[in-house]
Amino acid sequence: MGKGINIKSMYTEFMKIKNTIEKEKIVIYGTGSVSKRFSKLIKENGYWGNVSNYAVSSLEHHANFIDGKAVKEIKDISNDNIVMLAVHNIFLNEILENLSNLGFENVIWIYPYLFDLSFGMPIQNNIVLDVKNIVNRLNGIYSYAIYHLAIENEYSKNVVGGSIYRKFMRIFCSEEAANKRWSDFVERMHKYENGDVQQNYNIKLSNEYDIVLDGLHRLMLAHYFNVDKIVADIYSCDMNKYIDYAENMALTDKQLNKYFSHDEIDLIKETVLKLSI
Repeated sequence: MGKGINIKSMYTEFMKIKNTIEKEKIVIYGTGSVSKRFSKLIKENGYWGNVSNYAVSSLEHHANFIDGKAVKEIKDISNDNIVMLAVHNIFLNEILENLSNLGFENVIWIYPYLFDLSFGMPIQNNIVLDVKNIVNRLNGIYSYAIYHLAIENEYSKNVVGGSIYRKFMRIFCSEEAANKRWSDFVERMHKYENGDVQQNYNIKLSNEYDIVLDGLHRLMLAHYFNVDKIVADIYSCDMNKYIDYAENMALTDKQLNKYFSHDEIDLIKETVLKLSI
């Protein structure tokens, strides 16, 4: 289940990141879904002028400019810059290794704090909740059913869950990222299967417990492998606010009908019903 996070440490790091965004020139590393949400947040709060440019590992398949900011290869950027890593954890280790080899020292991974920057600090921390009760209360989005189908696919209970999962991922990330997320998910499935259910970060829930803001993979793994309890932080957030933040990651009826076939939609909705029992 995990023991929860250190609230004081979390707040200290959050304030460090917030102050850096507000007062320093920064480089945003990454141009994917995390970077887009981070950039939107900076613009909405009036600090877009503090962004010097974007950085990527390679310019191949990347635009030269995004919203007026140049996109540069990281090797062409001075290593005394403050670099905000706006990337998913699946890419983190290889990027950190590359930055270390290039001599960068001022590097901040913002993904774990993106939700706090968007919604404010949690209104409750380290709340121990019943896994099945949370799943039963999920409402208005379908991604959790897709994650359940994906797990079932890995254990030969269906033949389409993995492809539906990767199709969902490709809505908001590249083919490479979708495949990497699938590989990472499968690896975590087998860790849970072998009893390794420790989570490094609490899952993040709305105050009505009906939206998982972050940690849905972990929640659905816990549900499938009969882990009774999970530790959560609670945020003040309703569905409209979440959809504005998550965009295509918030898999609503509108997006379900746009991206999936009739047979896939029927299966996803059947799974929602099954999970509600």
